[in-house]
Amino acid sequence: MSITITASAFQVKLNDRGRDVIEVQKYLETLGYNVSTDGIFGRTTEVAVESFQESNNLQVDGIVGGRTLELLKKMISEKVSYELYVVDNGDTLSGIAGSRDVTVEEIMEFNNMSSSKLKPGQDLKIPRDKIITAEAKTEAKNTEKKSEAKRAQIYYTVRRGDTLSTIAARRNLPVEEIMDANNLNSDFIKEGQELVLPIVDFEKSDSSKSEAKAKRNESSSEQIVHKVQRGDALSTIARMYGTDIDTIRQNNNLNGDRIFAGDELIITDYERGPFSLSRNSLIWPVSGRITSNFGWRTHPIKKTRLFHNGLDIAVPTGTTVKAAASGEVVHSGWMNGFGYTVIIDHGRGVETLYAHNSRVTVSRGTMVNKGQQVALSGNTGLSTGPHLHFGVLRNEEPLNPGNFLP
Repeated sequence: MSITITASAFQVKLNDRGRDVIEVQKYLETLGYNVSTDGIFGRTTEVAVESFQESNNLQVDGIVGGRTLELLKKMISEKVSYELYVVDNGDTLSGIAGSRDVTVEEIMEFNNMSSSKLKPGQDLKIPRDKIITAEAKTEAKNTEKKSEAKRAQIYYTVRRGDTLSTIAARRNLPVEEIMDANNLNSDFIKEGQELVLPIVDFEKSDSSKSEAKAKRNESSSEQIVHKVQRGDALSTIARMYGTDIDTIRQNNNLNGDRIFAGDELIITDYERGPFSLSRNSLIWPVSGRITSNFGWRTHPIKKTRLFHNGLDIAVPTGTTVKAAASGEVVHSGWMNGFGYTVIIDHGRGVETLYAHNSRVTVSRGTMVNKGQQVALSGNTGLSTGPHLHFGVLRNEEPLNPGNFLP
């Protein structure tokens, strides 16, 4: 029986629940341990894991991580002639069969099934000879890819709560590979420790991709290291640099889209560098007379002293409002007090706001270029006359737009 989850991405421990726990309990039960397959990692399961670890000269911590799982896999595959697969929500028989290079009919025959319908928690046995064939094909493909790859390194500083297995899972690396790269003789790491993380940069042969790269900015041959900020997502980072998610995943050996604040990502094949606020980094969204500056003022309607967190620029209704910098529209519509408003996210926590418009002309989620029309000015919301309220925020803190305009 082989393990269906990558060892480096797998970890279950005391008080965990769910399908992964059920799977581990079934492996232990197959090896003769007195464990109930109830999906709850209680003290009985922990004792069985500790016993398994102790009898096999592993670190005894009661946690099923990379090394424990690998040995479970090896011992079980020697004991039985099939893979035990626990059905998860959304699984289909055709999908499971396709992932293991077997036919639906072969699985149904091996499990004496009269129907192809599945239910979560159901056990399926996959014939071992079929698994071996599929694994051999996968290994051949991996070997071929690695022969075309060149090795590189990035550095990672361990944060509180990190384990080697969680770091390996985020980077789609085997735990053992990280241990080898850092000459570690155990999987113990501590906060503040710096680790070398090997990555693979696969050469692309697709001609259309090569042509697309050739059209990119000359700086794309270099690398940028992006430090992930709170709220960052791979999609927004990709748009920020004018690259794509798959390239970022590949350059950093990421498995999926999960990233964490503090991670450092290698960015290549980018069209532009990261946006940063500085003098002249923004253009004027409209051309007109400033009627109210950034700072404290007596509110023209409320008649009380309030802080004005932007610039008011007087322009006729219907004037084209331009994006002050490239970015992603994160709000487009009515906002109390501001009327019809557009907010653009430029990355690194920087946003620009365009308020009191008569109409917005872009929708949320749209990527806009510097100078592109995003609205038509107006007099909506709490306003005393036609004008544009233009604001700049960094991490939701208002800044004086005048410091970043020509």
